[in-house]
Amino acid sequence: MRYRVAVEDIELGHWVAWVLDLPGCYGDGPTDEAAIAAAPDAIAAYYQWLHRHDPALPEALEPIAVEVAERFTAHPATDQPDYLVNAFFDHDRRVLSYWDVAVAARLLEWAVADLDDVLTCIPPELLKGAGTRRSDVAAIVMHIATAENWYFGMMGLDLDRQNAPAAPRLWLAAVQANTRTQLPRLIGDERVVTFSGETWTARKVLRRTLWHTRDHTRHIARLLPMSGRVF
Repeated sequence: MRYRVAVEDIELGHWVAWVLDLPGCYGDGPTDEAAIAAAPDAIAAYYQWLHRHDPALPEALEPIAVEVAERFTAHPATDQPDYLVNAFFDHDRRVLSYWDVAVAARLLEWAVADLDDVLTCIPPELLKGAGTRRSDVAAIVMHIATAENWYFGMMGLDLDRQNAPAAPRLWLAAVQANTRTQLPRLIGDERVVTFSGETWTARKVLRRTLWHTRDHTRHIARLLPMSGRVF
């Protein structure tokens, strides 16, 4: 089966090949070619992930092939040189239907469950915060929550950051609860919002939220002896 992917350098030296018709599915790598090459295996792993959460869902149809539908090169914002403008694809323009949001809600529920599973394996002392965002689990958890809240802020649906709990897991729980509450408001939302030269829509908010949770769940899992688990 052939899948469309949209490719971007979401961070300098980190490319993502978004599988447009499979929310939360992506290949990544240090170059665009590497991200595209990783996409077929990522699709197969994605179906395994779906099947783990719901055995009634089908497995991937072989062979898996991908074609590049869109490509985006990130660039610094003109008004904030430290801010990297990330991709807005034609696919992001599609207004979310009830079923789009219902599917995204279920996928996000599974992604959050995976994250919770990983965090329960973290020794308590590692959640107190002591290092960089790449190695300090507390900082990663705080980043997941803050980024997700910021994404929803593009649609005016975020929590007040000034009242955020200091404990990373409490802040994450508050943000995730807000996400569940706000998801229905994205149905039929036609707004196109621009922030520092970057374009956002409801579909892009969901795309980034689901990716971010799954990506950092894997990030945390790599810091632990949890190889073999499909996330």
